[in-house]
Amino acid sequence: MSSYISNRGTENLADLDIDELVERLSPGEIQKLLDEADPDDPQIPPSLRSNYRCDKPATGGFNKKALLDFIEQEALNTPDIPDVVPHVVGTVRGKTWKAPSRPKPTFNEEIELDIDLGEDVELALSSATTDEIVDLAGIMGLHSMMNQDQYHASQSEKNPKADPDIGWKGITKATPLKVFPAEQPNKTNPEDILQKIQANDPNTKQVILNNVPVQENIFIELFDALERNDQLKELSLANTMMTDTAATILASSLEVNKTLEKLNIESNNVSPQTIARIIEAMGVHQTLFDIKASNQQAHFLGNKVEMAITKAVENNKSILKCGLHLQFGDCRNRVAVQLQKNLDRQRLKRVARKLSTDNNPYPNGSKKNGSDGSYSDED
Repeated sequence: MSSYISNRGTENLADLDIDELVERLSPGEIQKLLDEADPDDPQIPPSLRSNYRCDKPATGGFNKKALLDFIEQEALNTPDIPDVVPHVVGTVRGKTWKAPSRPKPTFNEEIELDIDLGEDVELALSSATTDEIVDLAGIMGLHSMMNQDQYHASQSEKNPKADPDIGWKGITKATPLKVFPAEQPNKTNPEDILQKIQANDPNTKQVILNNVPVQENIFIELFDALERNDQLKELSLANTMMTDTAATILASSLEVNKTLEKLNIESNNVSPQTIARIIEAMGVHQTLFDIKASNQQAHFLGNKVEMAITKAVENNKSILKCGLHLQFGDCRNRVAVQLQKNLDRQRLKRVARKLSTDNNPYPNGSKKNGSDGSYSDED
């Protein structure tokens, strides 16, 4: 490129700007410069990356069908390359591949084993029946020599005995499946349950409305009455078409209720934010120790909601079961650790209560030396 512009002046071209150098080039020199450019440079427009320039005039717009027809006719009109050796039908050229022959294994050969088991063992085995040998094989763990019924029957006398006709060489039949009756539909009337909760019925300790469609206004009245109810212990509302509005009122009720111990709201339309609020409401009185809230409309709770649920569970020292699907491993691990701590805490309280009862000679619960043996936890 320097050979084209070296004779245009005596000034030093290295001191000039690139734009000034380009302005001094003629159209022919610019074309030569473009021909020498690297076509792989991504800074160059795609139309300039190819050195080929078509000088023919345009024949019209792009017609894909006409182009394909032309290519097809061109392929048909082009003669085939003649073979050096003419092809003859039925003639085999070269060598035919044959698979190498392998010796076939023989299974009729008898292998003699000289094993000394002792006179007592050999006598017992020679006089043993097929069922006794099957039981012996099951005890020794030889699973491949028997079916499932034979193995389970050999493990315990409580299991039903296998079919004696099968033996070693009999045809193993599939074990018939146990027939269980279909589960009866839930015929609980939500309005009757509402009246009992509002009346604070002492006989209503458990309410199960699973798979019963409940209207939203009944949910609102039910959760409003739950604030003043002190008899209900378990509330199961799985697959009841509960909305997020009703679940929000449930969270407010849990902040007031002090007797509810188990709650099930699986398979409903509760948002992740409302689930987090319900978990947080459980920590107000810490009497609810079992909750199930999985399989909602939103399959994933999100990192922010899972972290809020994790903090609420870590602050709750009474929750023992948490039926939620947590996506992040850190949240799952922290929740599992806290639930294990709460289970250990309940176990220690139970052991301390038992020890205090065994060591107290006063059966009426009177104190000895000013101590009642109660267990306190300040974690």
